[in-house]
Amino acid sequence: MKSFLKVLLIVLITIVAIIIFVFSYVIIKNPLGIGDVVKSYIIPRKADVNMEDYADYDNPLLTDAQEEKIIKAGIDIRKIPTEITPEQQKCGVEKLGEERILEIVNGAEPSPTEMLKVLPCL
Repeated sequence: MKSFLKVLLIVLITIVAIIIFVFSYVIIKNPLGIGDVVKSYIIPRKADVNMEDYADYDNPLLTDAQEEKIIKAGIDIRKIPTEITPEQQKCGVEKLGEERILEIVNGAEPSPTEMLKVLPCL
């Protein structure tokens, strides 16, 4: 019975390894264009962003470069608040630290990771 379980376990591990290998091959080598189909299921597509839709909108808290990055990330710039409440400030300081928040307020560009960390605060 023990040897049967060992054989069964080895067979199952081999099957899983083969599946992982084939999946990796399809993603990396892209035979017959199948990789693009697989990637489309794994990686969600960003909506096509038309910058002209936001041409008449200006958020007073963001620079033009920051607005452009946010729009290209697929976030509706009109949903970002135009003023920061004390609760939002406190949340931002908890997430990034007071020194980094002051740098961003003075014009430093936040990294994408920082933007994702602070997003729940907004």
